[in-house]
Amino acid sequence: MKIGDYVVRKKYKRDILFEIFDIKENICYLRGVELRLIADSDLEDLELSEVQPHSEDKFTIERQPMIRGKVLHLDGDEKYLNMCERKYKELKIRANCYYMKESQMKDYVYELLEKHKPQILVITGHDALRKERDKGEAENYQHSLDYAETIRNARLYEDDKDALIIIAGACQSYYEMLLASGANFASSPKRINIHALDPVYVASLVANESVRNYCDIEDIISHTSHKQSGIGGIDTKGVARKIYPTKG
Repeated sequence: MKIGDYVVRKKYKRDILFEIFDIKENICYLRGVELRLIADSDLEDLELSEVQPHSEDKFTIERQPMIRGKVLHLDGDEKYLNMCERKYKELKIRANCYYMKESQMKDYVYELLEKHKPQILVITGHDALRKERDKGEAENYQHSLDYAETIRNARLYEDDKDALIIIAGACQSYYEMLLASGANFASSPKRINIHALDPVYVASLVANESVRNYCDIEDIISHTSHKQSGIGGIDTKGVARKIYPTKG
């Protein structure tokens, strides 16, 4: 096996498709092809996958004459960030995207908000609830505290939850803490893995909703990979502004 191969783990019943991104001695370091998941595995537990990654799904948004909301997207994984950036461009959503470590986000979020003045902020990357640990204790998560601190710093810039919509979290994140810190949408209510593009789907639907309306949260969540188990949120207004008249 080599870097770039698509593999599955036999011990976990071949449940998730991974790509090998590094090999050291007999340990392979793996990145989920679709799920925001990093793992490692003994070489002997891996087998090459007969299933190849399918193309990104056909998620679309309705096109109307309007000025859509702008997104600032901070991501702790460069490859997933590139996937997200492609999707924003495909959906014609204005997005400024930055790769940085989750622990650095809190230090840069305020100045990036001042620079770009977005209506929507996405804070994501990697996370995990440590095995057999209390899900109600923040220190049992890999990066949930980093996300929470980033949210709180963003709320120093704009505390109105309808003026700055924050979408935060990754796989297995401490959902309740992220909402309590000031997020509008967060993962993961059931502490499960989320799709790499789930934050983009939520951000794009909010960006496309009129400022005159509250977003249909159930509809937004229905477009994500695991629905209410993976992402939840609070009542939130849209940020798009319709153009009148549409023709001269």
